[in-house]
Amino acid sequence: MLELFRYFFEVFFWVPAVLLALNLVHSFDVGGASLSVASSQHLLAITLVAAWAIWARRRENWAWTQIAFGVLSLGLLRLIIAFNPYSMYGAIIWGLAFLGMLFQHRRMQRPTAAGNTAAPKVATSMPPAEGQLPYQQPQAPTYNYDHKVQVARYTFDDIVGMADTKRRLLAAAEEIIGDEGANRNGMLLFGEPGNGKTLFAEALAGQLVIPFFSLAYGDVASPWVNETPMKVKAAFDRARRAGVCVFFVDEFDSFVKARFSRSSHTMDQDLTNVILTEVVALRGSRVVLVAATNFLDKLDGASIREGRFDYKIEVPSPDFEARQAILRKSIGDALGFAAVAGNVVTSLADRWEGFSASRLSKVGDELKSMRRDGQIGQGKVSFDNGMLAMRQMVGRRGKLPEKVLSIDEIIMPAQSRDALKDLAFKMKNIASLEKIGGRVPVGLAFIGPPGTGKTAAAMALAKASEWAFLKITGAEIMADPESWDKLVREAKDIRPAVVFLDEADDILRDRRYSNHGTLTNKLLTTLDGGGGRVRDVIYVAATNYYDRLDEAATRGGRFEEKIVFDVPSADDMQRYATKKLTTLAGTNYRILPATLDALALALAGRAIANADAVIQKTIDSAAVRALREQIAEIRPDDVEAAVCTVFADRCRIRPRR
Repeated sequence: MLELFRYFFEVFFWVPAVLLALNLVHSFDVGGASLSVASSQHLLAITLVAAWAIWARRRENWAWTQIAFGVLSLGLLRLIIAFNPYSMYGAIIWGLAFLGMLFQHRRMQRPTAAGNTAAPKVATSMPPAEGQLPYQQPQAPTYNYDHKVQVARYTFDDIVGMADTKRRLLAAAEEIIGDEGANRNGMLLFGEPGNGKTLFAEALAGQLVIPFFSLAYGDVASPWVNETPMKVKAAFDRARRAGVCVFFVDEFDSFVKARFSRSSHTMDQDLTNVILTEVVALRGSRVVLVAATNFLDKLDGASIREGRFDYKIEVPSPDFEARQAILRKSIGDALGFAAVAGNVVTSLADRWEGFSASRLSKVGDELKSMRRDGQIGQGKVSFDNGMLAMRQMVGRRGKLPEKVLSIDEIIMPAQSRDALKDLAFKMKNIASLEKIGGRVPVGLAFIGPPGTGKTAAAMALAKASEWAFLKITGAEIMADPESWDKLVREAKDIRPAVVFLDEADDILRDRRYSNHGTLTNKLLTTLDGGGGRVRDVIYVAATNYYDRLDEAATRGGRFEEKIVFDVPSADDMQRYATKKLTTLAGTNYRILPATLDALALALAGRAIANADAVIQKTIDSAAVRALREQIAEIRPDDVEAAVCTVFADRCRIRPRR
């Protein structure tokens, strides 16, 4: 009885298809291609039922889905060529069905990842029943990383200098490969970007004459849930099958994000758990695991402990010998090795301590572009050419705003102006200065009342010396202590640079009376070179209250040189105010007699910033009159109104008439 029911059920699914076939044949016998509304309704209904009956029978099988779509297409095509109101419905339904086909095909193909997966193997779970198409159950996908295991292109002989880093890498690798290394594994390379961590890992494989397997996050990333951990497992399995090899995991911080941070996602946590398990599983093998990161502090704490990475090796910026080799090759490849003298390369390498290998390697290309654009001649590359190339490579970071005043244009005591001009000259010729025993100060203190031009003087100093300019305030550091560290890193990266600390009174205040002693210590440690003294960075602190500063901040080796600012003398202020008001008035306004005298009298003993505000308010007052009364004049009354606006203590209340 059961067999009879099953047979009836199998036959029933084909009945709508047979009825559809008969309907299609009969439709051309009556009226040609045209169909009546009733016939169209009947044809549409039976087409949908026939297609659904076939698809529902094996909806997870792609072959049956294609058959169902074919049946649907035949019925709807007949409806479309009838050219009646139902033809449009037929076209819409066919379009939706086609999109459904695409979606079904994409869904069935998800287990196979392009480029990293082999074709899924197919196994038949059980013999198909009579009259059925075979049902295929896809197995779990496999991932092939054979193409990532390569012969190393470099050895340590290709890396000039960096002897200590090479020694530590080689010693650790030999210990891992040797018998005594059975319980130790994992080298974590860290350091600033661009210093060649990938190159060191590949050169290590070349030095040991073993295969090099490099894996980046992009090699395992997947939009599908749980596929990235599966790929990671496959990659570690491939490394184990290679036997002795260097297995290099780049961008390690992308694999093991801190699991307990607020930004951590569940999938990130799963990936971290998997890779940490696989790292431990490599212990006892002869696979030399090397991971690299630029952000050691962002890694999950459990990932860098001993037992997972027993060797932590910093890859620093190139040493002097390496810098010479990088510069010689970079300039030689771009302009020819005869284009630069050996002493110039030596001087540049000595000057650029702390710069990354990637930056140094681009100097040659920048010099080539400068020669093409006519910025430098066709002769040998000079030291100044190299310094200019490095400054241009910085780009817009640290660039001064437009219309920065020159040192001569700033109203300040003559002695201070001369000191500032001498300092700018020394900064511009710092390399030659140091060769004959001179030096520039690490830090300067700009001292004076508010609004006396300290900020303008700092920018003028950067402009005259052609150094980059970076600015921060004491309030910004107190609000975000990390902002100082970021600024110092940027200054090191774009040097030569002037770092201007505005409103330094609170941050450098005597620590006996300050609530920010820790931040003060951080700033002073930077000036002392606690993290390594960096050349070509000058720190300038501006203060309105010099007597409040901590004595330790103003001693030698820190903010040791002081430049004093004060309100201009009466004669200086008169010259400044006359020139500025005349410039702003231009040809738009006529300055009435006694206006300039009134302005000079009002600004006597005032700071430059206040003078600028009064002059601008004077122009504003005249502009309002010009718009209302069509009279373009600057009068003493405009000066009086401006003074009343800026200085409340000088405002005279006029009685009403």
